[in-house]
Amino acid sequence: MKRFARYAAAISLPLLVMVASVPVLAVNANAQSRVDARDSTQQTTTVESTKLTETKLRVCNQRKKSINNIMTRIADRGQKQLNLFDSIATKVEEFYTAKGRTVSNYDTVKAEVDAKKAAATTAIEEIRTTSTTFDCDSTNPKGATDSFKASLQKEIAALKDYKTAVKNLIVAVKSAQGAASSSSTTTSTEAQ
Repeated sequence: MKRFARYAAAISLPLLVMVASVPVLAVNANAQSRVDARDSTQQTTTVESTKLTETKLRVCNQRKKSINNIMTRIADRGQKQLNLFDSIATKVEEFYTAKGRTVSNYDTVKAEVDAKKAAATTAIEEIRTTSTTFDCDSTNPKGATDSFKASLQKEIAALKDYKTAVKNLIVAVKSAQGAASSSSTTTSTEAQ
């Protein structure tokens, strides 16, 4: 039995080495063919992405008007939101001055509102300029849409920040109003 185990070990070791090396060679050959296929696909994709094929160009031209309309509506919607937030901020400021309230950090909050408004205005102008540049015949129309999407994300973030600044202004003015109301209530109860 011991003799058989020695012979089996002596025969199986070289056989194991041969069998173990064959899949490694096969995997390496397959990996190289996959790398070659991926490189050729990337080269084709790069050439294809810069210029549209004839079929894609035809489809793009059919959708060009609707794409431009969508981009224009998005730019208009951003301007409408900016106008709405601006009118709310103006009304809050008018209320603050008309009631004669005082808030310790009013200047800071007002400066933040002004800064966020300027950032939102810049983002809206950027999206207006990128929305008019879409053309199917350009070298990279997909890049133009990607640029528009990036500008849209900036606009959304800027409008959100502006909205938050306006909310902070409202809270500050409301807290001054509440403090003035409670002090007038205290004064009237002391007078009685």
